Amino acid sequence: MAGLSDIGVKITRLRKSEGLTQEELGKRLAVSAQAVSKWENGDSLPDLPLIVELAGIFNCTTDYLLGREGGLDSLLPHIRETFVTMTADQKIAFLGDIITLTEMPLPSPPLESDSHPSLVHVQLGPVGIGLWAKDRLVCIATTTFLQEAIETLRGEADFPLTLLSEETRTILLALLRNMDDLKPDYAVDEVTLRSLMAHSENFEDVLTNCIELGFVDRVRGGYRLNVKGDLAVRLLAIIHQSVNKRGTMNVTVGRP
Repeated sequence: MAGLSDIGVKITRLRKSEGLTQEELGKRLAVSAQAVSKWENGDSLPDLPLIVELAGIFNCTTDYLLGREGGLDSLLPHIRETFVTMTADQKIAFLGDIITLTEMPLPSPPLESDSHPSLVHVQLGPVGIGLWAKDRLVCIATTTFLQEAIETLRGEADFPLTLLSEETRTILLALLRNMDDLKPDYAVDEVTLRSLMAHSENFEDVLTNCIELGFVDRVRGGYRLNVKGDLAVRLLAIIHQSVNKRGTMNVTVGRP
């Protein structure tokens, strides 16, 4: 009964989070403000039909209100059933909400509340890469997938890698850091880069082109990919792996 004794606390918290008074909540349930007050003080419990209505008003489950702690796994059957009826936009919005809950603090200042809703958020670190825009995009790649993608990148040149010359790819991949060592002072010396392109007569031109593209910086100790270049190479790897790796691809023509 410990869970039932907490229902009043939960109703109070949820009611306040929705900005409702006891009277306003009572009107929506066709009960008095005194009845709501008794629930919140633990003097009585709402009837079962009202618990269902409360769950609808607060957008939560009846299990939550009744104190059943089944964990997130207990929600999976309902999520699977609901996903079948959701549009692609609804699925992306839902996954975006989940990703936002798991977002780790970034070193940059938080975005203002009135920022444009389509601004892209990027998380690049030892746990992988997360990239999302609230209204249109969700992308998650674990370190395992990224490492596999990068290794494939070193040996193959299918689309979209054919957009870059082999020499440019060689330099960009040589400057790509390990996910667990994203140090800002990371650099590869020129001797090492030249050794990787010993067969090329255009080393200087290729390196200059990479710098002019805005992906490579000349720093003390040699050269390194800047943040933009690092992210671009990894995203190319993700696209390459997704498009060319054996798997299942569903294509819908017209309205789904």
